Amino acid sequence: MGRHSQSSSLSTTLVELGALASKSLSSTSSAPSGRRRAEGPAKTSVGPVVYRAGGVAAALSLAVSGGAYAATQMGGQDVRPLSEEQVLLDAIGAQETGSAASAEGSASQEAGSEGLTVGGESVSVSTEVQETTEAHGTVEQQTDELPEGETKVATEGVDGVTRTTYQVTRSGEEEVSRETVSTVVVTPKVDEVVLVGTGTAATTTSSAGSATTTTASGDGTTAASAKSIAQSMMASHGWDDSQFSCLDSLWERESNWNYQAQNPSSGAYGIPQALPGSKMGSVAADWATNPTTQITWGLGYIAERYGSPCSAWAHSESVGWY
Repeated sequence: MGRHSQSSSLSTTLVELGALASKSLSSTSSAPSGRRRAEGPAKTSVGPVVYRAGGVAAALSLAVSGGAYAATQMGGQDVRPLSEEQVLLDAIGAQETGSAASAEGSASQEAGSEGLTVGGESVSVSTEVQETTEAHGTVEQQTDELPEGETKVATEGVDGVTRTTYQVTRSGEEEVSRETVSTVVVTPKVDEVVLVGTGTAATTTSSAGSATTTTASGDGTTAASAKSIAQSMMASHGWDDSQFSCLDSLWERESNWNYQAQNPSSGAYGIPQALPGSKMGSVAADWATNPTTQITWGLGYIAERYGSPCSAWAHSESVGWY
């Protein structure tokens, strides 16, 4: 029932009461004046009762002895009846106050229970942090700077670590939901790099300031060991490894890096194809059997005549000899 209906019903009731009161007052005022039956104020019983049903309607009734709604005397003073409008406003105000109090109580009850219990189970929301580790891998790289089959770790491997933050909702002891809040890489994963040798001779390189000395293993009687000896001598002439590729091509064409190679037509001999071979005796007397002696003489010849292996190779490419 809306407020309009409540007000209408109350107004009707008050109108009826007002009519009774008017009738009672008319009877009283028209009575003949005579001796009063008793001294003092008239004994009139007044009992106010307010009824509220479900916070929806309010009604007021006054019971006056003799069934009349009339003026009464209290403490020797006249108490005049409230007007119909005043009674209606008081009743409506009481109804609104009760409704507001009821709504406030309901809201308080709902607010107190929100987020605390669901179906009788306590609900909690917490934050959890987890770290996961990802193992690093291994990457192999081939190099001819190491003897075949030999390995060397070039880059140390590092395991990756990732930190994840979750928002977890639980009902009692049971996890209801898990939501990812953030993910942070604490330590990046780094794969281990391993060098795998494909060369045929072992070399050891040591650095002292800007000078670099390379010591070769092998006696030079094989092509691979002869190349290793030659490469170890490059730095003594101020040549870097880029010059070795030119030297390799040059002496591959001349002798296939064979310390016993001899040109049948010209008589050129050894790895550098000295002509005649006895020229290499300026280094050592064993020039015919010692690859190191031959290589030492050949590098000196290139440095003196062409300045570098790549210049000697360019000349050989142009005319067919150096």
